[in-house]
Amino acid sequence: MRSRIIITLCIIFSGAFFVLFAPPAASAQKELSLIFYGDPSCSTCVYRENVVKNFVSFHPEVNATYVIQPYYSNASLLAAVLEYLGDLSNESASIPALVLNNTGTIMVWFEGKITAANLEAWLQGFSNVENGLWVAFFAGLLVGVAPCLLLMASVLGTTLVMVSQRKKYLEICTGLILGIILAHVMISAIFLAFLNIVGIFVYFKYAFAGVLVTIGIWQIVEFKKEKSIIFGTPTKIKGVLRSFIEKQSGVYAFLLGVLFSFVKLPCFGGIFLSLLYDAWLDPLLVYYIVIYFCGMLLPLIILLIALRLGIQPARVNAFREKYRLYLRLLSGAVLIFLTVFLLFLS
Repeated sequence: MRSRIIITLCIIFSGAFFVLFAPPAASAQKELSLIFYGDPSCSTCVYRENVVKNFVSFHPEVNATYVIQPYYSNASLLAAVLEYLGDLSNESASIPALVLNNTGTIMVWFEGKITAANLEAWLQGFSNVENGLWVAFFAGLLVGVAPCLLLMASVLGTTLVMVSQRKKYLEICTGLILGIILAHVMISAIFLAFLNIVGIFVYFKYAFAGVLVTIGIWQIVEFKKEKSIIFGTPTKIKGVLRSFIEKQSGVYAFLLGVLFSFVKLPCFGGIFLSLLYDAWLDPLLVYYIVIYFCGMLLPLIILLIALRLGIQPARVNAFREKYRLYLRLLSGAVLIFLTVFLLFLS
């Protein structure tokens, strides 16, 4: 009964998240058009307006409209346009802003997203989307084979091999996967809400990139340490996790997935957060998150199936210990690469 309640709550919470951050509804109008909103007294607005005008001069097929008003000296005018843009984009709005319509797909960009490179990508029909989805999938796949995740799976496997009933086995596996998903959905909701508050500041991107690069370097520096601060788990938390595993229950497996995901966030969370930051203004954000989940959970699902078919948990742990250093080193290098690529080159 408790398992059904938790599964229901998990589905409701996840569904609410995906509805909240779902792509904005597209207009049925088939055209290439954009509307720029700016204030003549705002230097950033003037700069972004020139970027748009330069883009339009090379692409006369784009129908451009410029709404230039003294927003910052007229509180009621500013409140009205911000409310309109906020309703259109489902996020915190600001000026300058750009509303784009590419064959019926509506997008709203603010300040830093209004660049020549992004406009070219928009005109080409989101040609970079496919590459972005592949990046999200392989980033999730790398996290799925992280040493800390393999350790948890191997320890859980020592208990799972003693579960003979298929229904109970599925209940435990389902609880674990739902717990991991719910934890990441909660992390996404918290981080995206945080970005809506501070993400509009120009220097936040550089500060955030500095934090992620520092974590990546830290992972590389400590990849050989047995008692690594960033890769390790506090003794008390280990005891709690182990007690959840020993319960052999879907409910406790669910709690295991939630707690494990939050505790080990420094280990592999940087990759997920870098992807979220890159796509937080993208209308396809939900799809990037889902693809990341697919990549992250694929190794775990394969491992759980293999354990059911008879593979020994000791073999999983032996694989983890054999390649642990290389996987840690790779994790740090990928985090640094993704930070630079997604935040500055994407």
